[in-house]
Amino acid sequence: MVREDLIEGAISFLQDPSVASAPVEQRVAFLRSKNLTQEEIDASLARVGQATPSQAASTTATYQYRPPPTANGYQQAPYWAQPPPQVPRRDWRDYFIMATVMGGVGYGLYWTAKRYVYPLIAPPTPPQLEQDKAHIDASFDKAFALLDQLATDTNELKSAEKTRSERLDSALAEVENVIARMKEANEQRELETKRAAREMLDIRDQIPHAIAKERDNTDNKLKELITEMKSLKTLVANRMSGSSALPAARPVSTSSYPTNGTPVETNGANEEEKSTPVLPEKSNASAPLSGRLAGGGKSPAIPAWQLAAKKRSEEAKKDTVNGTYDVSESGTAAEVTEATA
Repeated sequence: MVREDLIEGAISFLQDPSVASAPVEQRVAFLRSKNLTQEEIDASLARVGQATPSQAASTTATYQYRPPPTANGYQQAPYWAQPPPQVPRRDWRDYFIMATVMGGVGYGLYWTAKRYVYPLIAPPTPPQLEQDKAHIDASFDKAFALLDQLATDTNELKSAEKTRSERLDSALAEVENVIARMKEANEQRELETKRAAREMLDIRDQIPHAIAKERDNTDNKLKELITEMKSLKTLVANRMSGSSALPAARPVSTSSYPTNGTPVETNGANEEEKSTPVLPEKSNASAPLSGRLAGGGKSPAIPAWQLAAKKRSEEAKKDTVNGTYDVSESGTAAEVTEATA
């Protein structure tokens, strides 16, 4: 069986001027490389009008002389090359085998097409149409049910999302309110802290002034009290010296008292000796005076108001001494201590 399309391509190839000058063997080899059979090559050469390679080889082999090979320096007689064997002829058996093979191949193709290709291209039958329609309806029902379920789920999800958004908005509003209140409280606390700090600084600055002022006031009061005590002591001493007309006969002692009964201040003597009038001590030397007072009439006595003033001055002196030891840290305390020692 000859393939005409390949033969036509081979003819066009052989008729090309650039190929016509090439040797026949090269052209035949090229056609064989293109999967052409010997029959197709012969047919192509015959249509082109050129001799086939077998005929060219036979003619050239018939008339071509080949020199005999030499061996050991002896020349043999010349000989002519044998022509190639002829192509075998085909009989009816070859055609029968080819027909059988072609029938088997055709039946296989028919069975394959009927089994696999025809169902794909054949129109469907009414039962198949009904079955396909039922499947399609079931699919549509299932799809619609899924769409309804999806719509229901979407609505529920929307409502839940709306509720969650409202709760989130309320929570955010509460958080913002709490943050605002916390900021206000923090600002108030900072203001109170600053005010307390300013007050503490003011108090710290005022404490030394208050202490100094109080110390000055205390010193002034102590000075006034000491002055009053001194004046009271002088008054009492004058009263006692004026009221006692009797001479005091007493031995000279180390306390250095004057003859008029008034104590002498030597080297800061204590205020108790200054403020308290010292009466003449009884001794053997005062016996004549006692007898004279007893026999001479009524002895002079201290007035009641002077005794009361003396008592008040002693109480004030004791209170002053106690307060001086607790409060005073200046020279005034030392002065009061000397006065009350």
